[in-house]
Amino acid sequence: METKIISIVGEKGGIGKTTLNLILASNFHYAKGKKVVLLDGDNPQYSIYKKRQRELNLLEPSEIKELELYPIERVTVESLQDTIMKYYGLIDYIILDLPGSLNVEMVKGLLYVEHIFIPFSHDELEIDSTSNFYFTLKNNFLDNEERVLKSVNLFFNKYKLVRKNKFSLLRQQFEQAGIPMMQSVVKDRTIYKEQYRNTLYPIPENKEDGELDIKRFFEEVEQLSN
Repeated sequence: METKIISIVGEKGGIGKTTLNLILASNFHYAKGKKVVLLDGDNPQYSIYKKRQRELNLLEPSEIKELELYPIERVTVESLQDTIMKYYGLIDYIILDLPGSLNVEMVKGLLYVEHIFIPFSHDELEIDSTSNFYFTLKNNFLDNEERVLKSVNLFFNKYKLVRKNKFSLLRQQFEQAGIPMMQSVVKDRTIYKEQYRNTLYPIPENKEDGELDIKRFFEEVEQLSN
């Protein structure tokens, strides 16, 4: 089995990367039938791992037995390679959630990621940091002959229809600068955190199916990582 190692990642916190990695893993596994492991590398918070434990604590043992859960494992700089090798070749996706800063844990994790997806919004400071982050990855990982990294893809997060013209202009500017932009976006919706950020179930089948809804983003992630 061909295993893809992917990560939604950013160089600072608060951009929604952990929420999106979690929702992506749940929907790949429960809705699309993919074999997935989610590696929580955000040491020492381990927020995804702890969330799974809280969700399981709300269920009866009989309910847990009926669920076909995907694994969520905590990893450190020292355990990351061994944990990846434990699953590599046996599953479809290894999804790695990294810290929100360019520290040792992130740099070490990036050495193993094949496809990176970077979220950003229309904020001026965020635009500058995101473009700098992209070129850092390109120069140090993507253009390296011994690279594992195959692609770096940027996408609009916290997308607002009322500012679609501004986002459209930003897309043009980034594409002119040679920075690859995904066609799909992730809208600014509280329901992602309040309801859909769940390790036990996917987004309901009849929800988020529109052209600008998050399931289109999942589809493009799958296409770009193949």
